[in-house]
Amino acid sequence: MDGRTMTEAQALARVEQIIKETVAVVRPEPRLDLYAPSLNSNMCLDPTDGGSEDRIVVNRSYYLRGIPQGKISEVVGQIKKHWEQQGYYISGVSANGRNMTGRSRPDDFLLSLLSAYDGDDVVLSMGASSPCIWPDGTPEPSSSG
Repeated sequence: MDGRTMTEAQALARVEQIIKETVAVVRPEPRLDLYAPSLNSNMCLDPTDGGSEDRIVVNRSYYLRGIPQGKISEVVGQIKKHWEQQGYYISGVSANGRNMTGRSRPDDFLLSLLSAYDGDDVVLSMGASSPCIWPDGTPEPSSSG
């Protein structure tokens, strides 16, 4: 392997694709509300591939707004079914069934669906994170020559 990865732009496009394709199957269709702190790329702190920590991880998270409270569990079920139909691996589901993690196949993006209280209401958020990548798709030149 020559260390090449997808670029930051490609990773962001894939993150957005996963989220938008998932939300498109949800009824009633929620309004996406970007979680602003997810706009930044993060350092690759725990590379699962044994590679460099000098890479980055691209992620986005959105609140899924406009889902009636009585439909939350149904929407979670719709998302789980969609992920399974895409061949994604569901790696965890909470006891109440409202929090879920998974991985896309074959590109191994981390997926999350979380529920939280916003006042008295439950609100869902969905996120996707890339594997560790080089911003330009290729390793930075090493200065240790």
